[in-house]
Amino acid sequence: KVSQVDSTTVEQLRHRAGQLMPELPAGQDAHLQPLLVAGLGRHPGLKMLLLSSSDGRALAFASARLQADPRRVCAMGNSFLTLGETLARELGLSASSHVTLSTGQGNMVLVRVSGSSPCTLAALADGSMPLAMLLYVARDCASQVAAAP
Repeated sequence: KVSQVDSTTVEQLRHRAGQLMPELPAGQDAHLQPLLVAGLGRHPGLKMLLLSSSDGRALAFASARLQADPRRVCAMGNSFLTLGETLARELGLSASSHVTLSTGQGNMVLVRVSGSSPCTLAALADGSMPLAMLLYVARDCASQVAAAP
């Protein structure tokens, strides 16, 4: 189970991936940080895993050389996912499972993490990772976050 990653492993992954780990506001879910760092370390094309609360506040963040401010990405990403969910309801479709942002330089997938406190997981990959693989990684990470204590 990935939720029990020791601090030495986390530090090794941070170093190997060239992490830039900006300080998030007090109250970030520190127990989730190792899950995100481990997920980032397993997939070379993955550039960011970001977890935000349902109101868009940053909870945990792992990134490989990403210069974006995680707090801003959290707010925008959560709004983007909520808009996709609202659009799906408006169109009479079943509940939205995710939304994607695709560009020539890479893709982002946003997934709602269900649980006692719903949150949003954003996963960003460069162009070397196929969108289907990114979606698989994001869903897998979201299920690990949902199962975490």
